[in-house]
Amino acid sequence: MKKQLVAGLTGFVLACSLLSPGISFADNIDDKKEDIKDRDKEIQRIEKEKKQTKKDLESVLKELEQRKRELNELNQDVYETEQKLEKSKKRVAEKEKQIEEQKKVYNERIRIVYRQGKMFYVRSLMNAKNLDDFLKRLEFVRLVAKRDQELINGYKTDRRELVKEKKQMEDLLAERKEKAEKAKGLHADLTGDYKKIEKQVKKLGSKQENLEEINEKEKKRIRDLIRKRQREQATEDDDGSDSYTGGKFGWPVKGSRITSTYGMRFHPVRKRYKMHTGVDFAGSLGTPIHAAAGGKVIESRPATGYGYIVIIDHGNGLSTLYAHMYAQGVRVQSGDSVSKGQVIAEIGNNGWSTGPHLHFEVLKNGDQVNPMSYLK
Repeated sequence: MKKQLVAGLTGFVLACSLLSPGISFADNIDDKKEDIKDRDKEIQRIEKEKKQTKKDLESVLKELEQRKRELNELNQDVYETEQKLEKSKKRVAEKEKQIEEQKKVYNERIRIVYRQGKMFYVRSLMNAKNLDDFLKRLEFVRLVAKRDQELINGYKTDRRELVKEKKQMEDLLAERKEKAEKAKGLHADLTGDYKKIEKQVKKLGSKQENLEEINEKEKKRIRDLIRKRQREQATEDDDGSDSYTGGKFGWPVKGSRITSTYGMRFHPVRKRYKMHTGVDFAGSLGTPIHAAAGGKVIESRPATGYGYIVIIDHGNGLSTLYAHMYAQGVRVQSGDSVSKGQVIAEIGNNGWSTGPHLHFEVLKNGDQVNPMSYLK
């Protein structure tokens, strides 16, 4: 009996020892399953957060795009106001010159009348030999008096017009100042807000294509304008001292990489191949842009699709075009002479562009050519 009890207890103990590891192993599996569930939940939460962040960024970018259009329109208004102001200044200068000439004639006439005396015309009439001579002299006196009156009236009218033109010029100056200040503030806010999200956009892997849908009419207008300006420039600089004579162009954005080359490329939005007439240089907002070679600025203004452009004539029919800047980042104006490597502007995201970059073109006699032929 005793032997049977011992044997039974021994069997129970062995059974318990065999069952215990199984219970522990089952607990570990459940714990691992819970860990996996927790990690899955965390991954889902992160993915959801990423999607929401991307959605928020897209919303912000959409808002920035709208503000970019507003800035572009405002800069266009500033440019047009400046053009009106230039015309007004010319009219004022011409009117002042005209009045000065009239003043000389008027003063000379006053001196003649003074020397002749008050009774000159009366004496002239009284000295008439006969009635016919009297009538001729009377007609002469009438014509002289009429001419004198026209001179006086013209002088007074021109003086009034000058005052009016100067007032218009002052109004244009005030308008330009107001619009320029507003544009400056909008530009500062826009670029500041973009820079805040620029890193987040890159982190999310948002691949931004530098797409240009440049209006073909604008392209043709620019080519025609370049040819016209170059003809004018050729007549002004007959000595050809500033003409391009060969050699490599300087890199317009120091240390930058080219993100899009010259030639046919597949347009990801239009789903077709399209000619890209320049090369695109990567860069953050505000990165300096340098003149590729020395020359004279023949254009510095807003342009459809291009945002804001600067065109430099290098002589011998060669010119370079820089695009997508903001007016606030441009440091040269039409008529300025620039040297190779001189900072002429800053990289922007203006016009039909979905990311900050420089669009750079080389034109020979107004036609786009491959810039790499001059940059390599």
